[in-house]
Amino acid sequence: MDKNNIKPTINELFDAINKKTFSKLINVIDLDKYVKKLTAYKFLQLLIIAQLNETKSLTRLSKKLRDTKELQTHIQFEAISTSQLSRKLGQLSPKLFEKIFHHLVFKIQAQMKNKPLVRDIGRLHVIDSSTMSMSLSQYPWARFRKTKAGIRLHLRVVVTKEITAPDKAVLLPATHADRTQMNALIEIDPDAIYLFDRGYTDYKQFERLCHEKGRFITRVKKNAQIEVLSEQVPDPSQHIFKDQDVYLGKEITGTKMTQPLRLIETKDIEGNLVTIITNCFDLSAKEIGDLYRYRWKIETFFKWMKQHLKIKTFYGQSQHAVYNQIWIALITYCLHVLLQQKVGYKGPLLEVNDTLKNLLFQGFDTFVRSLFRSPTRTSKGRRKYDWENEFLLIEQQFNEGEVSHLNDLVYDPLFL
Repeated sequence: MDKNNIKPTINELFDAINKKTFSKLINVIDLDKYVKKLTAYKFLQLLIIAQLNETKSLTRLSKKLRDTKELQTHIQFEAISTSQLSRKLGQLSPKLFEKIFHHLVFKIQAQMKNKPLVRDIGRLHVIDSSTMSMSLSQYPWARFRKTKAGIRLHLRVVVTKEITAPDKAVLLPATHADRTQMNALIEIDPDAIYLFDRGYTDYKQFERLCHEKGRFITRVKKNAQIEVLSEQVPDPSQHIFKDQDVYLGKEITGTKMTQPLRLIETKDIEGNLVTIITNCFDLSAKEIGDLYRYRWKIETFFKWMKQHLKIKTFYGQSQHAVYNQIWIALITYCLHVLLQQKVGYKGPLLEVNDTLKNLLFQGFDTFVRSLFRSPTRTSKGRRKYDWENEFLLIEQQFNEGEVSHLNDLVYDPLFL
């Protein structure tokens, strides 16, 4: 095959958000008026490459462009200054990149195969937030405590058996509590269940969800006032230690709910006791406990983002600069997932990430071959020693009178 006909991997990475799609989505007249080199689209590509490589600063990104012929060929100019990058990062509206993020989310979900997690539950929407702490002196607009600044990413991910993908995101200064974003993140969907943690506890919202047939699972707060209406027999063999119908809240404070909920005590994936509250009366206690354990998926998502993308430190100090960087990080994650879906790779996303870094400017066929390459060595791993069989062997030897070697200090059953 003629090498000139083989697309480089970087072109395949940006295929989901090519120049034509970008212009159609943005639809802003004169966005790049009087701009000769650093258009909004080329800026987005450079920042995605910076995210992919976890580039520490815009100065490093500027140098990478000067030193990398392949990048110059792709971007179609040879150099750009740090100050130009910084101005662009602060000038562009975060709404532009938010639109692109939602476009990529739609593309990911269009390719997802929704196999039920339990019974007819095709999708599980998991909601949580993560706070990025910042210096108060450098980011005074993001103040949320006397000595701290920070912004909070409120996120909804969709979880299926095949994939976990971002679904909706809200970026706000960290002063906004989790529960204030429930309206933004929860949309009534009869085919889905919403799973969130105690930070989103709001009895009025629970009442609304019950009335509107929105299903949810969450943890109950330790100080919650609970009135038990009835109790089912628990099943400790299935890690179900309580199964009750309850009312939450106090009449004296006006917080008592009129809709009954279900309280289940089970164990999380680490074996800790957790008390769950839900309005899913049609599922078994075990099924609800199993669904709650999927909550770790969003924790893994946040951990992956913070470890492999650039969202813990920022290239600029303005609100636009910070928000743009985080939206572009989310866009970069989505492009990873789309590329993984495109080639049908079932392995970890980290492998896609590492292979992209190494082969970004090589042919896409090289990228695919590397991703699916069989390991050159196989390992059985650390084998667990069978102590039970060893004990039975020693017991048999003892019963048969073969005991002299047991009194020898050099005897070691591991090296027989």
